[in-house]
Amino acid sequence: MRLLLAALAAAGLLAAADRKPPPWEKNRYLGQDLYREHCIVCHDIDKKESKKPGPTMYRLFQNEKLPLTGAKPSRDYVAVKIQFGGQLMPPFVKRMTPAQIQAVMDYIEARGK
Repeated sequence: MRLLLAALAAAGLLAAADRKPPPWEKNRYLGQDLYREHCIVCHDIDKKESKKPGPTMYRLFQNEKLPLTGAKPSRDYVAVKIQFGGQLMPPFVKRMTPAQIQAVMDYIEARGK
């Protein structure tokens, strides 16, 4: 009986290992990891007000205006800002691929919902 239970448990673990997360979850977790690695030092994501040097990303894509420019938030604008930086923000064009930048934006967008 123990052997049967062990075999069933092993089969369950193998089946779980073969399952891939849905694409939106994969990007979300990748985006979360990238955000924590590159962005969290300067940008809050959980607070509307922030004492960090960069603007908060709290509900960024749900807001009417971007925190500093006042423009309507768009993924294209944010992607360019991440790639090429700004006054205080360093460029990430050599640190992240376009797919990784999209993953970061997916994460920011998912956090706002």
